[in-house]
Amino acid sequence: MRRKVRIEHARQLAVARQRLSGARPKRVTADDIHALVQAIGCLQLDPTAVVARSHLLVLFSRLGPFDPTLVDGLLWDQRRLYEYWAHQASIVPTEDRALHLALPPPWLDQRTTASWMTTRARFSELVLERLTANGSVRAADFEEHTEKYESGWGARSPITDTLALLWLQGRIVPAGRVGSGRRWALADSWFRLPLGQIPERPVALREAAVRSLRALGVATPLQVKRHFIRHRYQGLASVWKELEADGSVVPVELGLKGDWYIHADDLPLLDQIELGALEPRTSLLSPFDNLICDRERTVALWGFDFKLEIYVPKSKRWGYFVMPLLHGDRLIARLDLAVDRQARVLNVIGERWEPGWDGRRRPAAPTTRALRELASFLGVDVRR
Repeated sequence: MRRKVRIEHARQLAVARQRLSGARPKRVTADDIHALVQAIGCLQLDPTAVVARSHLLVLFSRLGPFDPTLVDGLLWDQRRLYEYWAHQASIVPTEDRALHLALPPPWLDQRTTASWMTTRARFSELVLERLTANGSVRAADFEEHTEKYESGWGARSPITDTLALLWLQGRIVPAGRVGSGRRWALADSWFRLPLGQIPERPVALREAAVRSLRALGVATPLQVKRHFIRHRYQGLASVWKELEADGSVVPVELGLKGDWYIHADDLPLLDQIELGALEPRTSLLSPFDNLICDRERTVALWGFDFKLEIYVPKSKRWGYFVMPLLHGDRLIARLDLAVDRQARVLNVIGERWEPGWDGRRRPAAPTTRALRELASFLGVDVRR
């Protein structure tokens, strides 16, 4: 029997599980950042920094102002976080290393790997030999093998492909950055924690599905497949049946298309939400934020049709770096923002309010406060 859940309560559960409600820490520590990444699974990496790098904005939306060097410390010094492929290239907890290796991206099957290694990523032995000898390498250290070719990801070289292949195989890991480029190290010597036993695929698949559902709060199996370890849920259908049969996932009726579920461990939180326990916030979200990275789910739950304007042709897009405004459990506006670092100003280039949220209903004070908090975090003023 499906539990009936009102749509606003489903949204509130999703927001709560994404740590976008409730009190924020008074002073953000490295432990706070690490615990957050564990809870939501990953921080997507993107080079765009019109306002700030996306992973920093995702942290800010949840924790408030913090020292960005804490993230560098967790990555390069403490090594409690590392860069790997989640639903995109991401920052993930080091504790999840065995889980990620148990569920590698599907394009790393034996046939594909063999083809990749012989036709493009053909310098694995060379890279590994130099890593063993030198401790770390950069792509630029292989100048004799940097011939370029065009791909769907832009200009690449066999060395770029080799490093990517070894990274996805878990044999090497980013160990720092020099400008925009990565410095690489052998994974087994870089991590200070032992890898531990890599779980069997069904066990890993079950854990990944649970992690995905709990991070989402409420979701369909398809949405679970698109989240956390996107493209790596082959065989989920049978695992999902087991989860439903043993009561780990609970079907709910939202009045929406599809089969929706929550995790049994989140039922007490849902009970509290239905009693009005949610502590709402007003937050600006990165366009790559975990809450809205599944565009179809965002439309279904919030009625918010959101695109990455960055990738829309200039003649057809509204804005460029567009940050949605989350107010309580509703996505009520989108703001086109850019930082002028020379003038030290956060420019509000445009505001577009959702139907019913303009005019008198617009939450002016919370919106202004959200902009000022973001500007303060960035060390600039707001120009609106």
